[in-house]
Amino acid sequence: MDLPRTLASAEAAYRAGDLRGARARLTEMVAHAKAPAAAFHLLAMVARREQRDAEARAHFGEALARAPGDAEIHNNYANFCGQQGDVEGALRHYAVAAATPGPVRAEALVNRAVLHQQRQDPVAALADIEAALALVPARGSAHSIHGTILRDLDRLDEAAAAFDRALAFEPSRATALRGRARVALERGEPDAAGRFRHAASHGAAGPDVLLGLANALEAQGDPAGMALLENAVVQVPGWVEAHEELARMRSEAGLAHRLTESHDAALARVPTDPVLHRSRWRLLGTAGRHVEALAALDEGRAALGNGPDLLLEEAKLATEARDLTRAGYALAQLPEDGAYGLAHARHALATGQPDRAAALLERFVQADPDHVGAWAFLDLTWRLLGDPRHAWLSGQPDLFAARRLPMEAEALADLAALLRDLHRSRSHPIGQSLRGGTQTRGRLLARTEPQLRALKVQLLDAIAAHMASLPPADRKHPLLRHRDAQPGLAGSWSVRLHGAGFHVSHIHPRGVLSSALYVAVPEALDGQAREGWLELGRPPASCGVALEPLAQFEPQPGRLVLFPSYLFHGTRPFASGERLTVAFDVFF
Repeated sequence: MDLPRTLASAEAAYRAGDLRGARARLTEMVAHAKAPAAAFHLLAMVARREQRDAEARAHFGEALARAPGDAEIHNNYANFCGQQGDVEGALRHYAVAAATPGPVRAEALVNRAVLHQQRQDPVAALADIEAALALVPARGSAHSIHGTILRDLDRLDEAAAAFDRALAFEPSRATALRGRARVALERGEPDAAGRFRHAASHGAAGPDVLLGLANALEAQGDPAGMALLENAVVQVPGWVEAHEELARMRSEAGLAHRLTESHDAALARVPTDPVLHRSRWRLLGTAGRHVEALAALDEGRAALGNGPDLLLEEAKLATEARDLTRAGYALAQLPEDGAYGLAHARHALATGQPDRAAALLERFVQADPDHVGAWAFLDLTWRLLGDPRHAWLSGQPDLFAARRLPMEAEALADLAALLRDLHRSRSHPIGQSLRGGTQTRGRLLARTEPQLRALKVQLLDAIAAHMASLPPADRKHPLLRHRDAQPGLAGSWSVRLHGAGFHVSHIHPRGVLSSALYVAVPEALDGQAREGWLELGRPPASCGVALEPLAQFEPQPGRLVLFPSYLFHGTRPFASGERLTVAFDVFF
């Protein structure tokens, strides 16, 4: 057999998509005693394309047995391992390929960066993609991946530049067009809508681009954004993301009475769609309409069955609705451990059993020490029981504190003017704590306005100072375990409350440290009645627990309050005027 000619013929068949022809030639080759590693490698690639996974793994192994240092085989085997969920195997083979000089090295670095990104390790992903770009600086796909990773790290300015570089090399690369448009929206760039339109017309159309365009139009006050989604849910009645975004837009436009209108119309067409049913009752629950949400859940029960997930959601909604009998019936059909423990604990707390709630919550946080909600309710139960661990969790010095930012009155006034311009909705968003006011969309501190850039620098300095003033690091404590870590901003927004506006008591489940910065407050607040004051530690009404706040803070322009995200917090209403704040969550 002429092995080189047969291998070349098999490679040509593989490239042409003739897997059967390639397999026939290669099967004959590998039976030969002197078959090269390349034949087993290509046969592994054929088997991979044919989804013969066990066979592909065996052929990759044989190829490496014959050529243990071949970077291309290691790289392709790593790709295969990654697709199979064998992360350790993928990383092991990428390590060899990425350390071997030659043309495959950059490709292996890029592939490993993508794997790290999928595993939500953007720091490792960034190191690999930047090493790859040092080798292949003109590769548009690598610049696009670089932009995506930087966006994950909240480094939006650098992400925008990376996507721009990708598009300079490949103007029609879909991932770069989408990524650059998203970053434009998040940074508040005035041409965000145009970028989404450009992406859609240059081969990057898709549901995410349409949603992005709708949001960009809404951000600039154009009602066409809502109209886009109204048409989309008629064309695709099962598109849940569009239904939910439309509901959000309608609510903030003062049309809360139309909250589930599109869901209702879609379910008239596809009445057994379980995802639509679930979205509908969750939306009502998020909006605080728990009784209606329970009715919607009952309507969807036929489509979803009566499994554990539905019973868990029923228990949560019934607890919020204070229908504790119904919640208890649902919980009686569920175990007390794992994902169900928190719901059992909340019900126990609401029915006057803090000792049982504490035992359940202590087990829960031991299994999931980063669960903010579980720590919040555990704090309440320890307070009710007089447990000294409450002092460890929430009573140590400086866990919460107020600081004054170094902002002159003129800078505060400029910031207030900008924020007022960004408050373009008419009503509060679904599922947020404010009542009688509005909240900005997107990541406020990712925007490019100079007032916000300057503010972000001051806030990061204040966060660093707060963390440095905390008690010593404690790996068991939900905040102090992060004492010496590098902080990042998980989200940021502005709230504008007016006469009688307030925040219901709530927590921030995605943060570790939360905040309130006062930018403008009413001129005549009744200090005796503590109008507009921030309260930390008062439980929400749905808990059925009467506890006084742990601390209260008077609103003053330029004052920043930082506190653990697991502390329930809300504000007292005020008679008249405007209360303008900036808030953000910190993660580590």
